[in-house]
Amino acid sequence: MTNNLPELDHEQHPLEVGKPFSETQGYQTFVVVGAGPVGVRCAQRLLEYSSDAQVVLIGGEDTQPYNRVRLSQYLADNLESSELDNPVSREPHPRLAEFYGRNIVEIDRTRKLLIDRDGQHQPYSKLILATGSTPILPELPGIGLKNVVGFRNLQDARDLIKLRETVQTFVVVGAGALGLEAAAALKTSNNRVVLLARRGLLGNRLSSTANSYLSAALCALQVEVIEGVGLVGCSGSHAVEQINLSDGSSLSTDCVVLCTGINPETTLATRSGLDTKRGILVSPYMQTSDPDIYAVGECAEYDEQLYQLVRPGFEQAEICSRHICATTEQARNAPSYRGSRNDIQLKISHIPCLVIGETEPDNLQEVQVDTFENRFKGHYRELYVRNGRLIGAVMVGSWDESHLLKQAIEDGASVSERQLANFREHGNLWQKAAVQTIKQQPDNYLVCQCNGVSKGELCGVIARGKRTLQDLELETNAGSACGSCRPLMAELLDIPAPNLVMRHARGILIISILSLILIAIAVIAPPPPISDSVQVSWYLKKIWYDSFWKQVSGYTLLTLCLLTASLSMRKRLQSINLGHLDHWRYLHSVIGFAALLVLLVHTGFRLGENLNLVLMLVFLAATCTGSLVGVFMARNHHWTDLKLREHRKWWSRVHYALLWTLPVLLFYHIFAVYYF
Repeated sequence: MTNNLPELDHEQHPLEVGKPFSETQGYQTFVVVGAGPVGVRCAQRLLEYSSDAQVVLIGGEDTQPYNRVRLSQYLADNLESSELDNPVSREPHPRLAEFYGRNIVEIDRTRKLLIDRDGQHQPYSKLILATGSTPILPELPGIGLKNVVGFRNLQDARDLIKLRETVQTFVVVGAGALGLEAAAALKTSNNRVVLLARRGLLGNRLSSTANSYLSAALCALQVEVIEGVGLVGCSGSHAVEQINLSDGSSLSTDCVVLCTGINPETTLATRSGLDTKRGILVSPYMQTSDPDIYAVGECAEYDEQLYQLVRPGFEQAEICSRHICATTEQARNAPSYRGSRNDIQLKISHIPCLVIGETEPDNLQEVQVDTFENRFKGHYRELYVRNGRLIGAVMVGSWDESHLLKQAIEDGASVSERQLANFREHGNLWQKAAVQTIKQQPDNYLVCQCNGVSKGELCGVIARGKRTLQDLELETNAGSACGSCRPLMAELLDIPAPNLVMRHARGILIISILSLILIAIAVIAPPPPISDSVQVSWYLKKIWYDSFWKQVSGYTLLTLCLLTASLSMRKRLQSINLGHLDHWRYLHSVIGFAALLVLLVHTGFRLGENLNLVLMLVFLAATCTGSLVGVFMARNHHWTDLKLREHRKWWSRVHYALLWTLPVLLFYHIFAVYYF
């Protein structure tokens, strides 16, 4: 890896050998180098677990700490920049000092001093290196051209947001989690996005079938996926204009986004004489070869394993902070690090994807792999079972049981053959009656996997009066990493998750409002006068008075009513799973609106008398309640009042009750017309 730190001028800043500088202080000083999410977590825990130590956080970037895990959501305009803020403490802390835009270039381990680029010294009693990683930029022709950019930090995201306004074609190189999320975030209705996946999607961690489902999901977002070929060079006079691929082809482009992997940042550790291989070597307590220096996160290598996800970094931060702040006896009794799972959880637009647990077991003969797929809905699921216990899972597309599945794999829960048979047939591991909501889970149920926050902890905070997602995040850190647990937190707070927006919401809303307007006109406006004179147009006269055309409009109305009734069976018969339910809802709304128009044509905006009046009022009431339900379905994700959502349930029941009376009334109406 290239050393990008300047050589230290030892003549200007001589390092005298003597008593450690930190021992001259009357208190301990714990220093964290690196202000990413893991470094911030270390500073938070050191303040919490110590009573008198000074905690110093030093970051190399000029900005305040931010949550880089959610940069893809920021790039996709799903977050404001303020929502990326990740401070150590919301209020000033008397034992906390923070320095940003300060690059540490050397560690004097003898005197326990840090030396920055400007020659300033910072003493430490214990030091944590959370230096993270640096992006791998391939050494290829044209890689230095303008608009060939990486995507790693906040400034990269801001640059890409500006480029998105003018760039016509983006090429994203690298199909790991970051590359997938970047490609989906960059796609707009006005540009073209191409994703190069040389080794398949998610670094070849998916089976061929799962890979095809995820690829199809990306194509549905109009992201073009090119697999099996790699980038060999870029060309252009000043900015990039074309890329060359390993299969000999080329592609015109305005911008190349490199998501080609990362290297652990070990430059400072190597320069200071710490033991390194691919990363900084650490013990089960995250200590380096110097017992007063620890390393955590992407820069640390434990048991020949590197972890490039935030959850392992948080686990390491917890262990090393406890070890630093504990007494000798407490340190011996503290839990040690035993490694972490390399789970992948991402959400590409509205398409969630999970790879959790052991999905690449060494001995496949001991592992049972069960699958479920539904191509119409784009759902694909794999379960990995060893000796009757869940060890891993892969999911492409939504799955209501996913939060239960994570906990089951975490606990190594047993699973019966009957459950697996139900999974293979219906896609659910647990029977529908046994599926519990988050409120029905025990208090030790982990809601936030990244931060290890349980339901009981969240309920305790809610009981103390914290009633917003932001309050829960500030109090417990839940939802502050990847954000995937925020819908569960919202469920605990009885507010709808903001990302659960129904498809065709705008169309259903418009149709529902138009239907309500037509119903109001039919009820309030006076009917047109009955006349045999020329005042009535000939075509209206035929429609209203000619028996043939009355039958045409009447049977058209009957057909539309039967069709809407059959569409409603899609939700109630589980065996009917053709197409997404939201598409059927939209079609139901369109046909219902058409039936209302035909009814008004058939009756000439007259409510009628006796049986006709009853039939007309029931039909209008059924259409009115159905339209109100449509409004609430389309706007449910914007409303947080529980009473409003309860009104939707009540109106739905009234709508169904009115619909059941229509067939009887229609039968008597048709019988009366033909009999008399």
